[in-house]
Amino acid sequence: MKKNLLTTAIVGILMCGSFFCTAAVSPDVINIGGIAPGSTIESAKAKFGPANQAGDDIYFSNGVHIEFEKYNPTIIEEIEVKTPGVSTSKGIAIGSPEAKVKKVYGQPDKVEMDDGKTEYTYYSTDYSKKMEFEIFNGSVIKIKCQYK
Repeated sequence: MKKNLLTTAIVGILMCGSFFCTAAVSPDVINIGGIAPGSTIESAKAKFGPANQAGDDIYFSNGVHIEFEKYNPTIIEEIEVKTPGVSTSKGIAIGSPEAKVKKVYGQPDKVEMDDGKTEYTYYSTDYSKKMEFEIFNGSVIKIKCQYK
């Protein structure tokens, strides 16, 4: 009986700890330049101007790259940027300091390190979307938002 109670207490503490460590990012703030996964291609064209299309990829002159849903080619599945000039709704852009990302969005839900780069992933509170920041030498070099 004492063993079951101890096990239950430990599991409860671990679950509470993992709950409080996640970043609570609203789905509404997962966007680049005001365009989010789930937006229409037309809204992106209205915001960013003319685009070039190659297969299911759309490229804008400001460096924004969009992939649309394969089953609904009018809806954005993924949006990313690797060049300065466009920011998230909370002001993070290419070149922003790593510390600013954490200050604005909190501790990431997931951290991956590869080839000298660090990737911070933030999941929306409803887990429908995610936002990734790729960091190199202390600065943001890529921002990507997508449906999970």
